[in-house]
Amino acid sequence: MISENNGLISLNNKNAECKISLWGGQIISYRPKGEKHDVFWMGNLNKFDNVSAIRGGVPICWPRFAAEELNNHFPRHGFARISKWNLNKADIDESKIEAELSLIPDTKYNADVTAKLFIKITDCLECTLETTNLGNHEFKFSEALHAYFNVGSRDGTIIKGLNGHRYRNSLDGKVYIPENDLQINKEFDAAFINHTSKINIEDKVYNRVITLEKIGSNTTVVWNPDKDLAEMSKGQYKNFICVEPANQGDYFITLPPQQTHKMTMIVTVKNSKRY
Repeated sequence: MISENNGLISLNNKNAECKISLWGGQIISYRPKGEKHDVFWMGNLNKFDNVSAIRGGVPICWPRFAAEELNNHFPRHGFARISKWNLNKADIDESKIEAELSLIPDTKYNADVTAKLFIKITDCLECTLETTNLGNHEFKFSEALHAYFNVGSRDGTIIKGLNGHRYRNSLDGKVYIPENDLQINKEFDAAFINHTSKINIEDKVYNRVITLEKIGSNTTVVWNPDKDLAEMSKGQYKNFICVEPANQGDYFITLPPQQTHKMTMIVTVKNSKRY
């Protein structure tokens, strides 16, 4: 089934249901059938006004991540998340949901590139961000699929697959190597450097494991602000952890003319007892 309401696309079949906002070109909800809780977190106080960025789901940070000096003439986190995307196609059958979105940058950004987002849902969610350089000169950019994973308790969630990997702490600029699995109980903002392997998010409250796999991504950003931001109701920060496939910092992409780059994340959800 496919439906649209004010720029929000709803897709569902026997396996899952998914909602996509054309503003920002972002997934705002994904729930496999049988799951009580959404895989992604969404701020309760979002305006959905087609002006503000939407906090939650999977915002697309492109073609600039955070406040990097690279492409600093673009808005913080780029312009993809504050732009209207086009829905090129959406197909559903009993076993599969597929959608394709595209973004042609507004002329004010003077960026001779395009982006496409490919979404495929079977027994997992596969999301691919594709960048094509239409110009005659190389294009340098950074990117992230800024996934807000919904957890029963931030403090009670364990992130596995990052120990032993160097990360740069954005709060103090220093580089650390964690010796143990990651648990967040205070403000945390870090980019794990040259990290390409699988991550498991073990949520003891919701009794599930969210597995994140990446292709074409050389950094993984992990973030929680340890406070409520403008789009959050009281205490909402305690119910998400951002784990983001990215290429940023020292791992930005240099894309030659007429070439294409792809970055993919694959998300699988399993009950802890079946994991």
